[in-house]
Amino acid sequence: MASNYSKKVKGLKHGANMAGKLHKYFFWILLGSLALVSGSAYLYWKLERGGEGSIFEALWTILFTLIGQGEFANNPHTMVGRVIVFVLSIVGISVLGVVLSEVLTRVMKYNLKNMLGLNACRYERHTIFCGWNGRAELVLKELLASGQQVAVLTRAKPAELSHYDVFFVAGEPTNDVRLIQAGIEKAESAIVFAEPQPGMTNDDIDAHTVLAALAVESLRPEIYTVVELLDSANERHARRAHVDDIVYCESTLADIVAACASQQGISSFIGDILTYSDRGSALRAADIEPQWENKTAGELFAAMQADGELPLGIMTPNTSSGTERWRHEINPPASRLVRLPMRVVFISKNSGK
Repeated sequence: MASNYSKKVKGLKHGANMAGKLHKYFFWILLGSLALVSGSAYLYWKLERGGEGSIFEALWTILFTLIGQGEFANNPHTMVGRVIVFVLSIVGISVLGVVLSEVLTRVMKYNLKNMLGLNACRYERHTIFCGWNGRAELVLKELLASGQQVAVLTRAKPAELSHYDVFFVAGEPTNDVRLIQAGIEKAESAIVFAEPQPGMTNDDIDAHTVLAALAVESLRPEIYTVVELLDSANERHARRAHVDDIVYCESTLADIVAACASQQGISSFIGDILTYSDRGSALRAADIEPQWENKTAGELFAAMQADGELPLGIMTPNTSSGTERWRHEINPPASRLVRLPMRVVFISKNSGK
């Protein structure tokens, strides 16, 4: 597979180089062709038609002559006309070749850059994956199911990406240039994965993850950053990078397994509310709208239940230093007043695909 990929890349490079030689002179060839067509139209109008009709009609006739069509192309009346038809017949083929070459050059360059992850991402309000590991594909699948666009920034293109409509950027997530290429300036969120590398310990992997998170936050502090760590002892370092959320996939998985063992039958329920790609229900969070300011949580929850949603709790800004951005409160008192900014956590139906 790697051999075929390498051959394909080399073929595209060779084709792009060959077409690029002609591309250098494209402007002058095009300018000369325009001058030739304009001059031919004038001579045809003056000599073949004796100045009758409009110059635009003559130009139209010349354009058809370029592709060997029309009465003038088949039956010129003067020697000058025959010369014009002969020259235009050759030029028509040449111009077509130049145009096709230019189009192919651009297509090949774009495809080559896409394959190598060198194009700039044009997405807006998307999510950037910094790094890749065995869990990233599952996260990608759920984000795409929820309608979110994703750009993946990693050193080498994962084979799994060929199955998904995502934008790939090749490079280190710690590199500012590559982050900008991935659209960090217009991204809504970033997920920094704990990316395993040969010879690296868990602490080494976490250190690299924190550096990537620091690069993300330094370029765009307002972006919502989720970081995956392997060792909870390294959380303090991630907090100094001002990340918004920290997850420990292994410990979270252990908690879920323990819950399934102690609360029989709950596994399918957990799987349902954490999955966005099916026709079931999923866990969501949304900003509370201004109209609910100074009203109670009970009133808000009652309105949501009437709409078929199941509210679970609220989140309020956490201004404490070194902690998460939001403080959560599950099943708050019905008398709790809404003070914006505030978010509500709830379960609702998936749209389904």
